[in-house]
Amino acid sequence: MICANEKKKEHFLSLVQNCKQLKADVRPCMEEYYCTIAIPPPWSISRQKEANEVQEKIKEWSEQYPDVVCYCFDSYSTLIYVL
Repeated sequence: MICANEKKKEHFLSLVQNCKQLKADVRPCMEEYYCTIAIPPPWSISRQKEANEVQEKIKEWSEQYPDVVCYCFDSYSTLIYVL
């Protein structure tokens, strides 16, 4: 039987792996189960569309897990964390 914490860890690791495939700066904190994902500069109107597409992928992936929260600070930076 898998305990709840192991399941949360599994969800988190899966999301981090997906995010690492993106063209983004992915910085996970494995001990606290959160991860920041940022689109690297230069930040411009032309790159905003690309950044929004990355965020939409992250949101879609995080919605698969009921214990994961996805928060977008702006078009270029995202935080995911496990409750």
